[in-house]
Amino acid sequence: MDTVVIGKVRTSHGVRGLLKVRSLSGETGHFLALKEVVLKRERGERSFVVESVRVAGSDLLMKLRGIDSPEEGKLWAGADMIVSKELGAALREDEYYYSDLIGCAVVCRGSEVGTIVSIVENGVSDLLEVKTDGGKWIVPFQKHFVGSVDLVSRTVELLEPGLLE
Repeated sequence: MDTVVIGKVRTSHGVRGLLKVRSLSGETGHFLALKEVVLKRERGERSFVVESVRVAGSDLLMKLRGIDSPEEGKLWAGADMIVSKELGAALREDEYYYSDLIGCAVVCRGSEVGTIVSIVENGVSDLLEVKTDGGKWIVPFQKHFVGSVDLVSRTVELLEPGLLE
């Protein structure tokens, strides 16, 4: 099953163990239909049944079965919220899940020049961290630097080869 990280647990909220969750896409509607989620942190991961979800400003307040106190909720602060990809936010044209881009070959002028190893969130645009034989480089994920993205062939076109020098 393909999965995607859709949110990040910020902290607990209230006395019943509600979790304050930030949507990574900025969209919240898809959270309202969730029946089950996986929370993943450094010490492991665990599946939870979703009891309730409500939008609270730019965050979501979620009640997960088995988290019943503020103390239990705080144990999950910083955890990634993972669901099957079909339950994630709908993507618009030229939008991609980070997990789909990581591992893609970076191609410039018909030759493979590197591999995307991570995505760095930045205020202006996301940044692709590209590993080459010469090291790791940062490429702004913007149309004048990055051309076509082909998720079937797992390639991303680099328009400016000088960014990897």
